[in-house]
Amino acid sequence: MIKMEKPNVYDFSIDDDSVPSIEQSVEISEDVPPTVVQRYFESRYATNVNDKPNQDYSVLIHSNNLCILSLASSHVLMGKTIEKIDFQVSENTHRLSNIMTGKGKRGAQIVQAGSTLCKVYCSDGEEHKILSAIPGKLVEMNSKLAETPNIMLNKPDDLGFIAIVLPQKQRFEKIRDGLLTKEQYIIKNSTV
Repeated sequence: MIKMEKPNVYDFSIDDDSVPSIEQSVEISEDVPPTVVQRYFESRYATNVNDKPNQDYSVLIHSNNLCILSLASSHVLMGKTIEKIDFQVSENTHRLSNIMTGKGKRGAQIVQAGSTLCKVYCSDGEEHKILSAIPGKLVEMNSKLAETPNIMLNKPDDLGFIAIVLPQKQRFEKIRDGLLTKEQYIIKNSTV
């Protein structure tokens, strides 16, 4: 009969005081890289569109002049629950049927600052019109809002954007300068 030796047993217990926490053992840089929005878009804001209180919108301006419209944190809808969004804004205009082609965006619906982009029906029975903050050609409406309308409130600068609008080149500077910068928007909302 062969005698088997018992394997060495090691004590792996660790003194908790001798092991630093993960935060202490890893050097975390204070310089967080910018997000895609911070890197490629300029944030501007339109407040009280059509002279209606709290009709506030965020306008993310890309270097190619495309503007992404979404609700600003001070919009009247924030904090509500959306039941349904209707893109039929008039008898002849359904925003999701916007069809454009080519580099010049031929066939795109034209919107003015204050044009209705869609109608929102809330769980409390209120109805609100979502307005365009800027004039231009309607490049795209966010069709995901029809399926999951509350992403407009939960992720406004991401999946919940409302529309993409392309202002006229000749009017772009004037439109941009007419919007509040992020700093101006923060100051305005802190004094209200």
